[in-house]
Amino acid sequence: MDKKLILLFSHKLTPQQLKDAEEKLNCKEIIYLNEELSKLWQNILPETDIQVFKDFLMKNGKAGDYVLIQGEWGTVYNMVNFAKEKNMIPIYSSTARKVVEEKSSSENQVIKTSVFEHRGFYRY
Repeated sequence: MDKKLILLFSHKLTPQQLKDAEEKLNCKEIIYLNEELSKLWQNILPETDIQVFKDFLMKNGKAGDYVLIQGEWGTVYNMVNFAKEKNMIPIYSSTARKVVEEKSSSENQVIKTSVFEHRGFYRY
């Protein structure tokens, strides 16, 4: 049975994440937040009413669907618990970080670049 992957996540999935979602989670449909909710998700404050995200999940998902939840810790905690209450499957994306340091043209600066590589999806 095909499942959906609903994203409470601040960016688009990488090709590797899309492949993993289809092959390992059997998700044929990916549902992103709309532009308004995406902006709200990226700028959550303690006073933000997260009911809009609960409504989004209820409108777009059903029991057994996956929900990729990453972001502000308190909101993530609340949304993971909500997804579990609704028998959805909350997951996160694990990554490996590769850091490259190089000296800049100025002797007083070092440039650090982080590259994140998808390792897999895991249940909360």
